[in-house]
Amino acid sequence: MRVELEPCIILHRRAYRDTSLILDVLSREHGRLALVARGARRPKARWRGLLEPLRSLRLSWSGRGEMQTLTAVETDGPAGAPEGERLYAAFYGAELVLRLTARQDPHPGIFDCLLKLIIQLRTGADTAPELRRFERDLLAELGYGLSLDIETGSGEPVRADQAYYYHPEHGLRISDACSQVAEIAIAGATLLALAADNLATPQQHRQARHLLAAALRPHLGDKPLRSAQTLRALRQLKASSTEQQ
Repeated sequence: MRVELEPCIILHRRAYRDTSLILDVLSREHGRLALVARGARRPKARWRGLLEPLRSLRLSWSGRGEMQTLTAVETDGPAGAPEGERLYAAFYGAELVLRLTARQDPHPGIFDCLLKLIIQLRTGADTAPELRRFERDLLAELGYGLSLDIETGSGEPVRADQAYYYHPEHGLRISDACSQVAEIAIAGATLLALAADNLATPQQHRQARHLLAAALRPHLGDKPLRSAQTLRALRQLKASSTEQQ
């Protein structure tokens, strides 16, 4: 198979043999795949400086099987990655895609969501709302979308003034005196704000983060996300520095 100048995002790269790289890339029309960039680590390699994680490029490749050969690279959009905490937020998005998608399974919507996340973070957007939007939309594209405005059992609309519990398998129910194992408490106002991209308060951001983490957990398994651990450590360090000032 030969593919010419397909829009791609580099999710991850690693050294291969003496002078080459293996790239995990997400292509818009062909899904996630592994490409060998032969000779890419040589000092005078033709693609040196281009094959960076989170970079949006147009790639050509050929071959069959699990690993194919990169044959051409063109720039596609601005270079550079987000900075600081936003960089690790973008890596978190890329790691989610790596963990939750199968190779050669096309998901143009997931490509668009990840590209939007990287662009927004690169331009300085606030990390938390961008990540919540990405997680919500990624689950929907994978077929695990959350019903944020309808109670699961009764089919009644979610009310802003009502408290709810969410369970990854059973969905939403109106809150009562005690929660069940694995249920997350969340306000109706938070559910509606998440659905409308309008999270406004620290409590809403915190509840939405816990809700989406619970929704993602059954699909990720027990292995922790490295980027999420780093992002949490950065935030804790930042909070500690602020308290000491």
